[in-house]
Amino acid sequence: MLTGNYTIDFDSSFNTLLHEEKGEEKLKASFQSAWNAFYYDNVDVFYVDPSKLVLTTEYEVVGGIGNYKVTLGKGENANYFKGEVTTAEEAKSALEHIKGIKEEVVELVKGFDEYNKILIIHNWLIDNLKYNTELDSPHIYDVYGTLNHASAVCEGYARTFKYILDGLNIPTVLVSGTATNTNKEEETHIWNYVQIDNRWYAIDLTWDDPIVQGNGKLTDELRYKYFMKGSEEFLKNHKEDGKVSENSINFTFPTLNKENYKKEK
Repeated sequence: MLTGNYTIDFDSSFNTLLHEEKGEEKLKASFQSAWNAFYYDNVDVFYVDPSKLVLTTEYEVVGGIGNYKVTLGKGENANYFKGEVTTAEEAKSALEHIKGIKEEVVELVKGFDEYNKILIIHNWLIDNLKYNTELDSPHIYDVYGTLNHASAVCEGYARTFKYILDGLNIPTVLVSGTATNTNKEEETHIWNYVQIDNRWYAIDLTWDDPIVQGNGKLTDELRYKYFMKGSEEFLKNHKEDGKVSENSINFTFPTLNKENYKKEK
């Protein structure tokens, strides 16, 4: 996909489905679900604009028999690159750039146990990122914008956290849903679940990096308010929603441990 114009040829794989009633609707829903799963798992694919990915269905009759052929690619777009990335060379360069930053962060945690690796990366991101209130770039939602510009919204925070932990083989997933903020307002939101000691815990990196008014400092109470939390506390103001997007299946997220994580001494 780094070429920006690669076409996946499914040929007649979906021919039987497309001959069924509402077959095209089923195919579109399956594609959207597959893309959502792929994009949630592969956070390094920041250079693809899904709105430029086109699922094309062609119908042809050969020997009196009609067949559907399906391809996935750029369609009539020049390519399917996103934002600042406009060529294959730029995509490769951007990918190498963020890989370099990830390797530097991974080097910082060498020799630590899993808990402290998670803790150090959590703190490194909070210390080096700023929440983007201007919404001035398509990359504030992905790892490239987050690491290259040190600026992101909640999705960028969560994707970058997963990107670095993936490099350490620490199981981490993105979780989408809604959260009720301090003003009692419900907003769409994305955070992470992390597995340690065969149990899952929640981390909301964005809310651990609040905008402190005036000359106030970020206290430890605020910095770790949503760090390694269990369902009993975390789900009081966070609500999972497996409906990642319209026209998609509902996803199931890992089940959180009931209690917050307690590090053994």
